[in-house]
This record gives sequence, C-alpha cells and structure tokens, in this order.
Amino acid sequence: MELAPIVLFVYNRPEHTLKTLRALSENDLADKSELYIFADGPKPGADSQTLEDISRTREVLGQAQWCKEVHILERETNIGLANSVIDGVTQIVNKYGKVIVLEDDIVTSTGFLTYMNIGLNMYTSETRVYGISGYKFPSFKPILDDTFFLPIMSSWGYGTWKDRWNRINFDAKDLFEKVKIKGVLNKLNFGNLNFKQMLIQQIEGEIDSWAIRFYVSMFLDKGLFLYPRESLLINIGFDGSGVHCNDDPIKNEEELTSNVIINCAKLKVNLKKSILKKYIPNNYNIIKVIKRNKRHIRVVLSGFKSKLQNKFFGPKLGGDKLILEKIRESPRFTRMDFQINNMNLTIPDSASFYFMYKEIFHQHIYKFITDVKEPYIIDGGANIGLSSIYLKRLFPNSKIIAFEPDPNIFNYLVKNITQNNINGVELINKGLWNREDSLKFKSEGADGGVLQAINPDSDFTEVSVDLISLRPYLNEKIDFLKLDIEGAETVVLNDIFDVLDNVDRIFVEYHSMVGQPQTLNEVIDRLTKSNFRLFISSPGFSNKSPLLERFTYNNMDMQLNIFGIKNNLL
Repeated sequence: MELAPIVLFVYNRPEHTLKTLRALSENDLADKSELYIFADGPKPGADSQTLEDISRTREVLGQAQWCKEVHILERETNIGLANSVIDGVTQIVNKYGKVIVLEDDIVTSTGFLTYMNIGLNMYTSETRVYGISGYKFPSFKPILDDTFFLPIMSSWGYGTWKDRWNRINFDAKDLFEKVKIKGVLNKLNFGNLNFKQMLIQQIEGEIDSWAIRFYVSMFLDKGLFLYPRESLLINIGFDGSGVHCNDDPIKNEEELTSNVIINCAKLKVNLKKSILKKYIPNNYNIIKVIKRNKRHIRVVLSGFKSKLQNKFFGPKLGGDKLILEKIRESPRFTRMDFQINNMNLTIPDSASFYFMYKEIFHQHIYKFITDVKEPYIIDGGANIGLSSIYLKRLFPNSKIIAFEPDPNIFNYLVKNITQNNINGVELINKGLWNREDSLKFKSEGADGGVLQAINPDSDFTEVSVDLISLRPYLNEKIDFLKLDIEGAETVVLNDIFDVLDNVDRIFVEYHSMVGQPQTLNEVIDRLTKSNFRLFISSPGFSNKSPLLERFTYNNMDMQLNIFGIKNNLL
C-alpha cells in the first residue's frame, strides 16, 4: 500500500505544535511516511509576542525527525489559515494523488495513520466519498459498526484524493449562485449547523473558511465522509490559545482508539434529509446511530439533558452556547453587536470578551453577599462594562462608579450601560493614579491598554488620557472595590493605603511587566496591613515552568487575581 503524505499547518502555537508532532511521530506508520509542514508567517504589524511565538513554533519543527522525511515550508508573510490550507493541500495532493491533513492542535492516536491510509486506499475509486475523517462525533450509546458515512465533513484530521479535492469550488459567490439556481439554498443547513449563514458570511468577508466551501461543493455533489466508530484524535486547540478561545468540554469526552476496522460497505446509504435536517448535530450535539447495515444508515440526535448540559458547558451557558461559539471563532478586534444572557452588547474584540464573560458570568469572580441594601461599589478598569452590568444585576439598588481611561473603550462602556437601561452607574472617562494628571496611554483596542509610564515597551497605539486619584471616592464605606488597571494597581494602593479601612472587599489584578521591578510585595503588604484576608489565583495567563522557560503576554510575565475580604467579615 502506497502511503499518503501528511500535510501539517502551523502558525504561532509552539506548545500545541509540539504535542501534535510528538503524537504523530508515535504513529505506527510515521517512520514510513512523508510529512510536509506549512508554517504561516507574521501578519503586518504583528506584536513582539506573536513574533516570538512564530519563531518558537518554527524551532519546534526542527527538533526531531518526526516522520521518515520532513519538508518544512516557512512563509515570510501571513496568508491566513484558509489560504494556507487551500494552497498547501493543492500542492501536495496534486503531486501524490492523495493526502492526510492535520492542523497544529490535532493530537492523534498511534493507529491514526493506519486507519487513514487503509480508508484512502479502500475508497480511492468511490468518487462519492469526499474524505476520510479520524474524528467521531460523541454519542450517548456505543456505535456497533466499525465505520459509517455521514453527508457532512469534518476538518479535524482528514484525508482526501486529488480528483475530489479538485472538484471543490473555492469561489463562494459562484457556489451561492449554484445553490440558488438549484433551489437548495435553504437546504444547506444541517441540524444546528447554519451553513447558509456561513456561506453568506464568507461572501461578505465576515469569515474566511475553506471548510464551508468544501462542504457546499460536497453537498452539491451528494458527497459523503467516512467516520470511525471511535475517535482516533482529539482537538487540543480550544483553550484560549488561538482564534478559538474557549475551553471545549467535548474534546476529551471519548477515549481514543488506535484500531479501527474499515469494512468496504456499499455506498447506497439511506440518509433521509427529513431526518437529518432535524437531528444531525454540530460539534456540540450528541448523536447515536440507531440502525445501520451494509446498505443503509439512520442517524438521530439525542437531545441534551440538563445534567449533560451542566457537565459539558457549566451552568447558565446553555442557551447562549452558539452565540459564544460564533464569537470565539470571530477575528480579533472586530466590532460585534449581539444579545447574550438577556444583555444587548457591543464589543470591540472577541477574544477579550470571551475571557471576561467566562470569568464574570460563568465563574462569578466578583460575586459576594452583603446585607447592605444599597452597596457602594467602585469598578476600577470597567472596560466595556461587563463587571458593572454583572454587579448591577447582583445588586439592583447598588451605587457604582466605573472608571475607564481608554477613550475608545469608554464609548463601548457607555453604549453597553445605556442600551441595557442600567441606572445608578456613574461613568468616568479617567484612569486611576495617585494624582490628577494627563499621561500617555498605550491603547490595545481591547482589555490590555496600559499607561506608558507602567509599560514603556508596549507596541500599542499611543493616546493621551486623564488620570485621577481614588482618594476622594473612599470617604465612606465601600462594599466592593475592583482594581483591574493594568499595572497601576501598586501606585493606586500606595495612594489610598490610609483609607483602605473603609473598604470591606477588594479585588486586585496584579500585573508583572517585563523589564520593570516587581511590586507584588508592596501589594501584599498594603492589603494585609489593612486587615484583608487574601486569596490568590492565576487567571488565563501564567508561566507553568518559569525555571525552565518564561512566556510573556502583552509584555507581562505574570498576572494574578488577588481577592481580599476584611477579617471581621469572615
């Protein structure tokens, strides 16, 4: 059996790439296979952290002889994942006639290559089969047959052939016209997968997906994909490290297998659209195969029960899951308007929103209990308003003063507070400091803006912002003081040290800036001397092995969440 070459696409995730390559190298046929790695280049204006990540990823590529032969193609500029996949797969599949495709977050079992090569060999003449998938949608009950067909593709570790790949039409506008002429535009959708909307978004430039164009082309040709009974891979990319930025609870739901037997069944598959349109899931639904023999297959969806919903997604996220999924897949720094959790929101950036939303509305990091009927709350670093909205929901009669220095982000704050008809929140377009002043501010365009005095090496856009001391606002009892002020926390705490007795509860996000003295000792000293009992955790960014190697983010090398509550309240 002639083995198919493997194509791997990487960009700026060295840890994920290393795990993917190590797993691939442990495959049974790796030492007999040829590997092509396409490494995308930096985008124009890429920050230093991204450039470092790209460089470290490329260092990983040469660390070992991952397969029998390894060819590394490093692009000087960024062409994006969609273009990289289309160009890379086209090059290799046209040369070899078939190909196995991976991305930098797919960890395979040892039998993955064997399964893929057998499948590619077995169905090479069955032109209705567009691809072989190593992934299996999770299921409530065991699937009895070793392999089965679905009229839906999966891009998580797949194989295809030259003649089928070259039938794919990557012109989204032309595909749209074809499905319109055939009168099947409204038949594109598959269960919860809104392929019609995705195709329109591709045409309008809102997304850049090669997969939607693959699917529609396959749909028009009545194509099928082969799936295994048990998954031979997992996707490790849903951890906030890439464009997909949240933690995907389904990825480890199934044990991986290393042995899948492919029986060459006939392709007369009974896939009634009346059934499939209602029930075939997207990646977050659960399927079970009810009946299949060598001539037909019927698939239905088992709906979520509340217990499973909570297991996979956590409480209170269920109805908003699809919205969150769309947001996390959106490009960074794209303005978006949507409804979620009974809120009307406008955001400037998907990644920072998802992280904040998870912390505030899922993990409830700002939640506290008090007998005070009208709590007084100060929101230092209010950003786009999620924390103020959350606290207002928690305490409708509360008085909140929200500070946000970034003039662009402040506009989002005003809009979100206004469009949700929230009263009792005073919005102040100033940053917190130890005096009234006007200083240079480095604006990231999301949640990472910082004073130039705090982080002079930042590459963000420079603007001028007004600053103010917090002291005049602390002359009465403060039920909760939040300070998420990107490195200014130590200066502010030193300024208000003598009036911290008026604060019952405090949250401080501590930032350690690269090249600047660390002041964590001062923060701890001020809080403990003010009679706070402290609780410290690490948010999304932390160094797991700093003695070995240190990573940075937004020119920070450490970030901590510090919670303080007065001892007399415990």
